[in-house]
Amino acid sequence: MDGQRFDIVVIGGGINGASSAQHLAAEGYTVLLVDKGDFASGSSSRSTRMLHCGLRYFETPNPVRDFLLSPRRFRTALTMAKASMETRAELVTDSSDRLMPYTLCFPIYKDGPYKPWHLDFGFKILGGLGPKSVPLDYRRLSSEEACRLPLVNELADPAQLRSVATFREYMLDWPERFCIDAVLDAERMGATVRNYTTARLIDRDGSGHWRVGLSGAEGESVVTASAVLNMAGIWIDNVNRPVLGETDGKRYILGTKGAHIAVQLPPEYHDYGIAAVNSIGEPHYCLPSQGGYHHIGPTETIYEGNIEDIRVNTAEVDFLMAETRNVLPGLGLDKSDVVYSWAGVRPLTYDPAFPKGNRSREIHDLADQGMPNVLAMTAGPVMSHRSAGRDMTAAVRRLVAPSGAAQSPDYAPRMLPDETNALPVIDGDDSVRLSHLGYVAETEHARALSDILFARTGLGYRHRLTDAQIRKAAEAVSAHLGWDDAEIHRQVDAAKTRRDWLHQPAPDAE
Repeated sequence: MDGQRFDIVVIGGGINGASSAQHLAAEGYTVLLVDKGDFASGSSSRSTRMLHCGLRYFETPNPVRDFLLSPRRFRTALTMAKASMETRAELVTDSSDRLMPYTLCFPIYKDGPYKPWHLDFGFKILGGLGPKSVPLDYRRLSSEEACRLPLVNELADPAQLRSVATFREYMLDWPERFCIDAVLDAERMGATVRNYTTARLIDRDGSGHWRVGLSGAEGESVVTASAVLNMAGIWIDNVNRPVLGETDGKRYILGTKGAHIAVQLPPEYHDYGIAAVNSIGEPHYCLPSQGGYHHIGPTETIYEGNIEDIRVNTAEVDFLMAETRNVLPGLGLDKSDVVYSWAGVRPLTYDPAFPKGNRSREIHDLADQGMPNVLAMTAGPVMSHRSAGRDMTAAVRRLVAPSGAAQSPDYAPRMLPDETNALPVIDGDDSVRLSHLGYVAETEHARALSDILFARTGLGYRHRLTDAQIRKAAEAVSAHLGWDDAEIHRQVDAAKTRRDWLHQPAPDAE
């Protein structure tokens, strides 16, 4: 690739970088998308996986007082809720195969911060903000009615329960799949995409174009671009540092850590989730997920540790378990019930006015930092990735004109081919067959077995893969990727390590 020229280089192949590449390619720009790991291997793969309606933006300790005292805060909540409702409708309409519908239940207690009319009014607002094509199916049930519902019947203090608000929500399939689909569509429209490729900003050449150094399996090279998008998420400040210096550069990221645990609940609970407020006034969810699991979380704590090694710790498991026992004591859960856990760090906007980071999505023009034609994005959640890509494309358009003709993005999910005669990877789960593994290896830029089992097919999230299943998968892929026996052994070990990292027992589990 040495010497190649692009209109735009996108550094960071997470969900928002992939969407930006997709929409830039559709606009007619020549695009290079690079990620130092696999696509979506950072924060994008560690989300709560919830496609939500935006109700949480109205959650404050005292909504009437807080919004009356701060009309600006209310306007911001309205804006973000409207975006959530529009995103929800868009994804449900054209990506239903990637979503799992369920009933989300919000308990309202007599001594709680929220009154029944708060929920009625909030959902009235939400219904007016979003398209009518994807209804909320909002109902507010009496405590007697609600306690006959699965999972709701495990809530604390039924005598103090005033009512329960129920509405239709959706869980994303594993988020990496949305990212991979966007990457492949960008490539269809002419973008060049490279994973496992490190990019570094060097300087601007005599024509004002940015020189970007690349290092990966194809060796070292330098490409040029009219503009660069720093979409590296929690690594944004690291990408800027070689140009801005160790101490002179502006800080853009404040990361907050979200830890989650997964448990196995009875099958009758699978279509139901609980949304509550924890003891420190933050959202606490118990949500149905893939493989018949429910996952619980998230936490929200400032994270200043090693961003290359983010995992759940003992204190976080203790906190999530304690909060779940407070909300759903009837489940009788303890640490031994944790099947797997994961944690990610949200790339929120650093702002001294927001101690836990500003959650509002921001596009930053780094020209005032001496980096003209470099843009960065902070605080873009997974669910709103399409609008993030459109907004970034609009920002680029103000700096650089596209060199090619416009095309139309294709948002349809990329489905595995129908190969019903092939053997399944896992007996009893016909969704992924051995022949599918070779297909994604050859067509979806998968370089590692673990990328195929997790990011491309989701098998590793739905099942705790056995050593024999991992070995069988490696042998099925080997001919497609040219692996010899030594490489098969290495790939199997790496996939087992990733499985064990995800499915590790809860810290200090009894």
